[in-house]
Amino acid sequence: MPSRVLRRTGLVVLSLLAVAPLAEADAPPRLVVVPIASEPPAAPSAGGEIAALRHDVVEHPDDRTKRVALVRGLVRAKDLDGALGEARAWRAKDAYNLVAVRALGDVYMERGEKDEAERVYSAIVELLPRDLDAQRALATILKQRGDLPAAEERLLAAVSARPDDPRLLLELADVEQRLGKRQPAGELLGKVVLGKETSEQIRYPAKLRLAQIYGEERREARAKKDESGEVAATKRLESLQLKGGLENDMHVYLTWDTDRTDVDLWVTTPAGEKVFYSHRNGKGGEALFDDVTTGYGPESFSVTHAPAGTYKVEVNYFGGGRGAFPEARGEVTIVLDEGRTTERRQVLPYRLFAEKDTVTVAEIRVGGAS
Repeated sequence: MPSRVLRRTGLVVLSLLAVAPLAEADAPPRLVVVPIASEPPAAPSAGGEIAALRHDVVEHPDDRTKRVALVRGLVRAKDLDGALGEARAWRAKDAYNLVAVRALGDVYMERGEKDEAERVYSAIVELLPRDLDAQRALATILKQRGDLPAAEERLLAAVSARPDDPRLLLELADVEQRLGKRQPAGELLGKVVLGKETSEQIRYPAKLRLAQIYGEERREARAKKDESGEVAATKRLESLQLKGGLENDMHVYLTWDTDRTDVDLWVTTPAGEKVFYSHRNGKGGEALFDDVTTGYGPESFSVTHAPAGTYKVEVNYFGGGRGAFPEARGEVTIVLDEGRTTERRQVLPYRLFAEKDTVTVAEIRVGGAS
C-alpha cells in the first residue's frame, strides 16, 4: 500500500382571491440528488499510447498488468473490437488466470453482450469450483449487472459451505436486503455484528446495513403512530453506536467490493471546501468518518443541517493491493433526510480502473431553508 500523506407556461392568472399556499406534499424537496457518472471520463488515447501498450505486452507477455492496461486502454478509447481481440488472445494464452477471465467478461459487458459476459464470468467458478472467493467474485459481478437472484444463488451456495464466514454472510445479507427480504437480511447482519470472529472491518459495514433496516422499521412505526414500536426501533439504532448521528440532512456512504484496496470519498461543500481523509470537518458542520485503507469500506460523510448550494460527491482510487481483480468497483449510497419521515436513499454504482482514477458520481443540490 502506498504510504499516507496529507491530502479531502407559465400562465399567470390574476385573482382578487387569496392564493392558498402550496401544500407541503406538493412542495419540491429541499435536497435533490443528481447522478453524474459511474466511471472516470474516457482518457484521450492517442494511437501512440495504444502502440506503446501493445509494445509492452509483446515485451512482457506474462505480465498481467501490461495486458490489463492494454485491454482497458482500448475500452477507454472506445475500440471495443480491439479490446475484445486482445482479451480473447489473453484468455487463450492463460485460460486459468482469473484476471484474464474477468477482463474478457468486462469487454462483453461494455459491448452490451450480457449473455456472453455471464457465460465468461461463470467460468470463474468452473475453473475453481471449490474456491468460495470465486463464488463471491461471480456474485459481485452478477449483483453489479442487476441479476440479484443469480447473485443470491451463488452466495447461498458459498454460505452453505462456509456458514460462519462473516464476509460471505455480509454479502448475502446485502443481496437479501436489495431483494426486499428484510427479515433474513436482518438475521444475517445480526449474526455478523455479534460474531466473535468478525473483524471490525466487516462488523462496521454490517452495522450500517442493520441501521438501514432499523431505520425502515422506525419510519414505518412512526407512520402508523406506533409509539412503542418507534421507541424500540430507536433503541436498536442507538445500540449500534454509529458515527454521524441518526438524523441528518444528508449521509453519504462509500463501499467497494475488493479487499486490500484504498478508495476514498471526497465531498466538496457549497463553500468550495473539500472534505476528505486529511480534512475531515467542514465549516458547515460536515464530517467525514472512517478512512479505510485496507478494503471494502465503508467511509461515510454526513451533515445535520446542510447550507444551501451544491455538494459534489467524488470517489478516488488512492491505491490497490495485489488482489485478483485490481480495479475498484462499488457503490455510493446517498441518504437524504436521514431518520425522518421524508427519508430517501439512492444507490449509485461506480467503477475505477486504475490507481489515481477519480469519478464524480453525483451532486447533491440543497435549496433554501424549509
